[in-house]
Amino acid sequence: MLAISQNYKRPKTGGAELRTPVFFYAYVPNNGPFPGESQEKILHKAMAEVYNPSMKDWELLNTKNTKRAVTINIRDPLNEYQPSNKHIVELQDFHFLDEKEKFIRWNIIDVQPNPKDSRFIKIILGVTS
Repeated sequence: MLAISQNYKRPKTGGAELRTPVFFYAYVPNNGPFPGESQEKILHKAMAEVYNPSMKDWELLNTKNTKRAVTINIRDPLNEYQPSNKHIVELQDFHFLDEKEKFIRWNIIDVQPNPKDSRFIKIILGVTS
């Protein structure tokens, strides 16, 4: 019979904390003479744990002139999808609606693999001016 190790610590992020649907989009410039971008396609869908950025995250965010920010943890999609700062993220939660009742579109500021738990990656999101 195996005994439970006295040094075991439960992982901070598990399936129960991944409650918020997250969509990753790619954008391309509009065709024609008018400026702007149009949505290309959904690159990846996931469930995320959403929380406020840490002080270390804010140091990075302050260099990007960020107005609003959140940090998310998602399961590492491995070869299926690799987040990039060229992608846009939409958190499908009523807490993240803008004044027009549409979901806020977030820029990816930084992507960090979790060295303590390789099952997840941490993504810092921000709305820049």
